[in-house]
This record gives sequence, structure tokens and C-alpha cells, in this order.
Amino acid sequence: MNYLPVALAALLGAAALAAASWLGVAALTGVVCALCAVVAVGWPQLMGVTARKSLSAVIMAAGVVAAVGAALASQVESLFFWSSVALAFGVMVVFMIQVMRGAGRPHRLESTLGACAGVVITTTSAGWVAGLRYPAGLAEAESGAGLAALRVRGLFPYEDWGVLGVTGPGGELSVVALASFALLAGTAAACIPARDVFVLPLIVVAAAAAAVITALVWGELTLLFAGVVGLTAGVLLASFRRFLFLQGAPEQLLSRLAVGAAPVAAMGAIVYFTERLLFA
Repeated sequence: MNYLPVALAALLGAAALAAASWLGVAALTGVVCALCAVVAVGWPQLMGVTARKSLSAVIMAAGVVAAVGAALASQVESLFFWSSVALAFGVMVVFMIQVMRGAGRPHRLESTLGACAGVVITTTSAGWVAGLRYPAGLAEAESGAGLAALRVRGLFPYEDWGVLGVTGPGGELSVVALASFALLAGTAAACIPARDVFVLPLIVVAAAAAAVITALVWGELTLLFAGVVGLTAGVLLASFRRFLFLQGAPEQLLSRLAVGAAPVAAMGAIVYFTERLLFA
């Protein structure tokens, strides 16, 4: 039961991202900000740092600025710009808080490193919004012969329907739902009560299989992209499960929720940059 909040946070976060991707950029931005809030509130407790309120505010603010910046960017090159800015200023503010606490404060190094890690996670979550907005349609993907050869048709007869097609609000290709389904499958596999030597490979296989099956059923995606996203999601979830079992379940409920939401949030950067690399 100690791990139940962790699993629920990951499952609900991934499901919310998938649902919001069909509602549009504004809805997805709201979900990403909610993920940042969950991470920000519980992360300082998880790391056992001091000055928790101020550091939580910094972690939350950095994530919100990055997500809103990705939602409002007018150029493709600027989609992840505000994430870099928020990360830089967030880390700087964390150091300023430690300086303002004065000399001789306990756990100063742990507080700094833990808070900086939280800032990295929340700012990279903006990749979900950037990935939804990135214009990587099939016409652009056709410029790469290798990707065109790996693209498959879906099994549904109405692939242009907004619910069954992996499309964003403007008809552009969206990978948010596919990556979310990979996270859902990987999280479900991570909940299996068995030894890590069996479960960890199963997590990777389940996430990759979910992504590839989604590409086969829906179409409009390449197997190469689906495989890369699925494998990455599986490795990320397997790493967090291994870390969680080595450290044990956090004592505080908010910390458990933060552990579950963290890999879902961090997956945003992987989704965006994979999309940029394979659909450039």
C-alpha cells in the first residue's frame, strides 16, 4: 500500500496528458502545470531538504514559466527556449535562497542539489506542450526516405477522426497520446510484485510494445519513432522503480505523489527532442 500513491500519480498523470492532448494546447498546459505542482510540493520532502516552502515555490514557478512559454511561443525555435531560461533562473534562485539562509545552516548541499533536481524535472515537463505544438506532419517526414519506409497505415478506416487519429488541435501530428500510452503500459508493468530482474525488462518491453501497437493501430507515425519513445519511456520508468525500491517508499504522502509524477513530467523533454530529431 505504500507504493499505491506512487503508481496512481504516474497513471493519472499519463492519462491526463493523453486526454488533454485531444482538447488542445491550453488543456495540456494546465495538466503540465498540475504535474509541476505535484512535484514541487512533494520534492523537497522527498529529498529531505530544508527551506521547503521557498524551494517548492521556485520549483513550481520554473515549471509553470517553461510550460506557458512553450504554449505561447510563436516560432518553432522558441518552443523550448523558456525551459532553458526557467532552468537557469531557477537554479540561480535556489543558490540565492541558500545564501540568504546564512552560514552554518544544516544540509545546505543536500538542499541545493535536491532543489536543482526538482527544477530540472519541472522545466523539462514543458516538452509535452512543445511536442504537441511542434509541426511534424507527414509531409515534412516524407523528406526522410528512411522514415517514410518505416511509416505504417493504421487499422482504423477513419484515421483523420480527431479521437482515433494521433492529431493535435490544428491537424498536426501529435505524439503526446502515444508517449502517454507507453507510460501507462510501463507503469502497469512496474506495479507487478516480483523481483527486479524480471520486472525491469518487462517494463521496457511493455512500454515499447504499447508505443509500437499504437503506431500500428492509429497510423500516421513511424515505427522508428514509436520504438524510440517506447524504449525511452520504459527505461525511465524502470530506473525510477529501481531507485524507489532501493530507497524504500517515502514516508510522506506528498513525497510519494512526487515520485510518481516525476518520471511522467521528465518524459516531456524526451518526447519533444525525439520528435525534433526524427521529424526534422
